[in-house]
Amino acid sequence: MVQIIITWFCRFSLVLLTVFSAQAQPADTLKHYDLDPVVVTATRTAKVLRDVPTPTAIVTAAAAHEQGAMRLADLLAEQPGLALVHDHGTGLQLQGFDPAYTLILIDGEPVVGREAGTLDLARLTVAGIERIEVVRGPSSSLYGSEALAGVVNIITRRPAQALAARVQTRYETHETVDLTAEAEVVQGRFGGTFVANRYQSAGYDLFPARAGVTTPRFTDHTWQTRLAFDLHETTDLGLTARWAHQEQQGTTSLLQAGQEFLFENDGTRTDWSLTPRLVHRLRPGVKLTALGTVSRYQTDLRTQVGTDAPERVRFDQHYAKAEAQLDAVLGLRHRLLLGGGVISEQVEADRIRDAQQRSYSGFGFIQHEWLAAGWLDVTLSARLDAHNEYGTRFSPKAALLLKPNDALRFRASVGTGFKAPTFQQRYLDFINPVAGYAVFGSVDVQARLQRLDDSGQILSYLLDPSTLTTVQPETSVAVNLGGEADVTPWLGVQANVFRNNVRDLIEAAPVARLTNGQNAFTYFNLRRIYTQGVEAEVTLRPSAPLTLALGYQYLDAKDQEVVEALEAGTLFKRVEGRDVRVRPGEYGGLMNRSRHSGTLRLRYRHAALGTVATVRGVYRSRYGYADLNGNLILDADAEYVPGYWLWHATLTHPVGDRLTLQAGVINAFDETNPTQVPSLSGRRWFAGLRLAVGS
Repeated sequence: MVQIIITWFCRFSLVLLTVFSAQAQPADTLKHYDLDPVVVTATRTAKVLRDVPTPTAIVTAAAAHEQGAMRLADLLAEQPGLALVHDHGTGLQLQGFDPAYTLILIDGEPVVGREAGTLDLARLTVAGIERIEVVRGPSSSLYGSEALAGVVNIITRRPAQALAARVQTRYETHETVDLTAEAEVVQGRFGGTFVANRYQSAGYDLFPARAGVTTPRFTDHTWQTRLAFDLHETTDLGLTARWAHQEQQGTTSLLQAGQEFLFENDGTRTDWSLTPRLVHRLRPGVKLTALGTVSRYQTDLRTQVGTDAPERVRFDQHYAKAEAQLDAVLGLRHRLLLGGGVISEQVEADRIRDAQQRSYSGFGFIQHEWLAAGWLDVTLSARLDAHNEYGTRFSPKAALLLKPNDALRFRASVGTGFKAPTFQQRYLDFINPVAGYAVFGSVDVQARLQRLDDSGQILSYLLDPSTLTTVQPETSVAVNLGGEADVTPWLGVQANVFRNNVRDLIEAAPVARLTNGQNAFTYFNLRRIYTQGVEAEVTLRPSAPLTLALGYQYLDAKDQEVVEALEAGTLFKRVEGRDVRVRPGEYGGLMNRSRHSGTLRLRYRHAALGTVATVRGVYRSRYGYADLNGNLILDADAEYVPGYWLWHATLTHPVGDRLTLQAGVINAFDETNPTQVPSLSGRRWFAGLRLAVGS
């Protein structure tokens, strides 16, 4: 199948060049695509933000600096419609989907290294960025797996100045220090940007009466570069490279059956990527891009309990991709995008079957943008993925943009998405030596349960093992309807209504109760899930120096089969020793989803001084934490985390043309919930400066 896709791509590219090259217009017909602000993620082509047919937002480097953000997690936490969740790191929840369903890119290429589906956004520094693009809704028609909920693309800064340098440092509560050095150079046909970042913290402790700490001490180092070579008037060569390394150490504790266990932890995490890219303009309006990406993610964690021998857990992921993309402007009303490539992945880990697994896939995609009229844009796209283990997936999408006038935009899109099972979901083989629970991948779960049963370790089964099958890819059909309006010169409104119907959602759940009181878990598909809701933002500019933005999201995320069981009266809960039927109104939906969330951003700039003050609020209503009455759904008040507000403020003041001072507070009112939300570390103060020099 991979060979078929590659052959099809090459032949089709030649046919297109032959048929359409005569229609390709001079380069000035691309003027529509070169206006600011421009985004590339939603359609894989440069396009004016207001003319993108799918819900897309931009966070600029200037906004990140004014906010005082150091890591990607800090920056995205304050954007409307985005929620951060904390499970094996800080991940992004988009339109009700867990972090596993949002693809994270740097300059258009994927960041690898997820743990339990979460790609920890705290790994990624915002130093050296130009902007961040956030696309909501399924993007599998262009990006394949992991883009079922959306895409976040981190665009790094292009070299623009002959010679420039910036140094920035910041000190924060918990002995947190961020130090960044940046440089850029443009000499003749060569240009480059270089970024070095060091980020360290002493961690924090929310349980001072207990041994250990909540978050351990760590040190991060990141080096990244972006190089550009003008080889010829029609050919450009680019290279992006990134290397990041973390070391951490600390003591944590676990209460198990009234006994406290102390863990001495130390570990390292390293990830790097390298992407060469060649862009060749075949003729005016026709461009061919070829690239290759190699990346690697490694973790090495050592854990010791008391005087026991230390346990060492290693994880090593390799990723490689080769891709080609043809972009052709066909007349004044059509633009065609065609691409394809191959991907190879390999994982070596201590907790998966045979300690090593590999996979191979090929893909091809096509997109047609049609300016049907001055007020109507139509975009059609589709992608075919062929994988050596889960077969072939076809992902189409259609989007419309209506432009009645310059102040009004309406958007509508319908598309499919898919999410491939991870190596862990298929092959995990892990028994916690201290807590005693077990987790098995779906491929071998029956054999592993049988081995535990033969050794007398299973007390009872919660599910019939014979019904457990290998997990299948998750698929979705999604609809997004919305738009934006400049109601007055000082009032802007954006809104989007979404609905995602998901089949075969992969979930982890207990399948057997062990004789030690713990459970054995595995992965299986839930047949029907849906998420639906409304995203809205109102921007007010009552005066030139003042801007107020209010964001809100309503979210309804539920298991359709649970809804039907509740309506049929067949679902119960245990109350005071007796079974009570659960009423439909008691069902709170999927865990870890807030029905209501919102943001408030107030920005004031003093024109004479250049001082910028920002105040930001982030609200999250209550959300499900854990099932406590044994029916595996969210249906009781005690199963929720209470809602909360977080308030932040930053003051930025320039001193001359080159020096900028900054100070602020995060979580100003010291909101904490040590048991249920240990990621809330309490109030944090910070201060820093930035020095820039350049020609």
